[in-house]
Amino acid sequence: MTDNHFIEKFKSKSDTELEMIAVNSKSFVFDARYAAITLLKDRNYDSDIINQVEKEYKNLVKAQESKTKDLKSQDQRLIRGIRQIPIKKTGKYGLKSGNELQVKRLNEDYFQVRIEDHFISEFAPVIICKINDDSTYFCYPFLYLKSTLKFGFGGTALIIILSFLGYVENEIFIFSLPLVMSIGLQLLLMPFIYFVIRYFFKKRLRKE
Repeated sequence: MTDNHFIEKFKSKSDTELEMIAVNSKSFVFDARYAAITLLKDRNYDSDIINQVEKEYKNLVKAQESKTKDLKSQDQRLIRGIRQIPIKKTGKYGLKSGNELQVKRLNEDYFQVRIEDHFISEFAPVIICKINDDSTYFCYPFLYLKSTLKFGFGGTALIIILSFLGYVENEIFIFSLPLVMSIGLQLLLMPFIYFVIRYFFKKRLRKE
């Protein structure tokens, strides 16, 4: 609460006004109420509301500590779960939607995470999960290289063959189109897909 901006804002208010703010939990956020009792304590003002708000603060701190501890425990379960996947193998986890969450272990600490569905996953990016230690990890979006090779380079090879057969024009732009489209589509989907995959990754694996 040391950075509580309400303290400076409320300095000109009277003791009665500050006490009214501290009491009114419906109209004022907790930071405002806590700033009010902080100023009252500085003025040596005696009121039961000071003890009440301080008790609320302690309960909020305990609740936040409990939540942080629970999330850490969930992350530890997630990390233990994916570390059981052998290197170069893929762990598969069913989702309620009928799709499949796939976690491929690339090496000791890196994993590729994607959602397999009936269509968009073939053209969508993936996320890479890096394990830092037994309770922390970091995720970031990345191109789905299999898709890039299949549709990008594969499409380019097909166009080159068709150009030799005279079915398409022999132009650099035409040759590069499949690769550009494959990478461009993944980059376009990347912000949305990142959060979707990360959400289901955490939700599904934390329960393991």
